[in-house]
Order: sequence, then C-alpha cells, then structure tokens
Amino acid sequence: MSRILELGPGAVSDVELVAALLAGTGRRERAEAIAARLLEGGVLRLRRMAAAELLGGEARMRNAQAARLLAAVELGRRVMAAEQRERERFLAPDSIAARLWPLLADLAHEEFWAFLMTARMEEIRSVRIASGGLTQCSVLPREAFAPALVHAAPCVVFAHNHPSGDPTPSSDDHRLQLLLDEAGRALGIRVVDHLVIAADGFHSARTGAGQPPRLRAAA
Repeated sequence: MSRILELGPGAVSDVELVAALLAGTGRRERAEAIAARLLEGGVLRLRRMAAAELLGGEARMRNAQAARLLAAVELGRRVMAAEQRERERFLAPDSIAARLWPLLADLAHEEFWAFLMTARMEEIRSVRIASGGLTQCSVLPREAFAPALVHAAPCVVFAHNHPSGDPTPSSDDHRLQLLLDEAGRALGIRVVDHLVIAADGFHSARTGAGQPPRLRAAA
C-alpha cells in the first residue's frame, strides 16, 4: 500500500495492485499469494470472474476481499464506458470551430493554436502555440507540430484568429498552410484542417466559410 502512495499506482505491478485490494488488515504475504494465483491467466481474467469463483476454488477469499475486488473491476469498467460515451468526435469543421470559438473569437491580438486529436477524431487537448500582434502571429512548422509530437497525436487541426473580424485567409495564411501540410506529411501526422476564426465567422481550408456558432444555434 505504501508503495502505491509513494510511487503512484502506475508504477507498481498488477499483483501489487490486486494485493492492495485484498490486504485490508490481514497479512500482506497471503494477499500477494492470492493475487499471484488470480493473475496467472492474465489481468483480463479478472473481468470474467464471478463471486462464487473468488470465494471458492484456488482463491478462497473472504467475503470482504471478494467484494472489494469485484467493486474495483466494475468501477474500472464503468469509467471506461463513461469515457467512451462522453468523448465527442470532431468530424466536421463547424464542431471544431465551436470548440475553439471561446478561446479565439474575441481576442484583440492574433493567437495560433493546435487542436490535437486521436485517430478517431477525439480531442486530446488544445494547445496555444504562439501569440502575436494585431495582424500577424509568426509560427514555424517545428513549433506548430511540437505539441502533437509530445502528446503522440496522430491528427491535428491548426487554428488562428483574425482580430479584424474577417475570417478570410490572407496570402500569408495560405503560405503557412502549405508549409504545415508538407511538414505533416513528412512527420506522419495528419493535418485535418486549418481554421481561421473571427467575430464574423470562420474559414475552413477544407470546406470554406462557416457561420459563427451562436448564429447557427439561433437559426
């Protein structure tokens, strides 16, 4: 138990984790022996074990031990199910624009962001890459892709704002887009889109102009 608190649960073995659930106020050595027997078939075996199997057979646990183990396995299952239900898939530019809108639309200066996603188009995180002036925010490809490399993100959407309110991409925006697309291909990172966000709407490099999220909701 102390090792889990000292090192963190990710740093200890499967046997130690199960033994921590079983130990209670009993002997640690016996709890570890039971845990080792339970895990002989692999950790996934725990998902299929019923109360009767834990209380009898090789395990021969006490009622309280079996209840703790079953509760821990079920809690893990529910957490995974809840995460799968709650993680939104960002399949369209307007959903990504709506997600980034509060961060960028009303700024008085330009900022450049990376919206990192999994291969299933689920958000990993949004990262601000650079902050600039009223009309420009300089970004190098190595800076733009650094968060995707750090977080092992296979997909990324790049976005920046136009404080002028007009989301139409500038010639510099188009040049940067080409550089980032080329760098993404070289790095094996899929550049899903480039968004320009402004008070009057947004522009997607893939689908063109879009309305502000608040106007779409009102319509």
